[in-house]
Amino acid sequence: MKKSTELLLVGCGCFFGGTLRYVCETLIGLSVSEAFAILVVNVSGCFLIGLISAGLFKKTLSAEFGKLASTGFCGGLTTFSSFADVADGIVNLFDASQVVVGLLYIALNMLLGLLAVYLGLKVVLKTKFSDFAN
Repeated sequence: MKKSTELLLVGCGCFFGGTLRYVCETLIGLSVSEAFAILVVNVSGCFLIGLISAGLFKKTLSAEFGKLASTGFCGGLTTFSSFADVADGIVNLFDASQVVVGLLYIALNMLLGLLAVYLGLKVVLKTKFSDFAN
């Protein structure tokens, strides 16, 4: 695949993923909280990355779709910038002496995100990833 095609696929996917992230941040943020909205999109995006990665490993998805969906869409959907800037930013939690809340939020994003990738892989591969990769 040409690099220019990859760039177009990633850019298009990122546009739609970023747009969905903004909609989720707005809708969930208004009804619950912006912090919860970012947690939801990060964990959901990680689950999608697991599903897509498994499809790529099984060769049921094309490399082009992988660039569009994983790098582009999921890359636009999940984001460290929103995670760090949520509800005026994690830095503000630390500054307001809410260090434990900030650390808990960081841990939840990281741990639930990794668990979601693993579950996405498991759903498609129906076995341990290491068994499939070897």
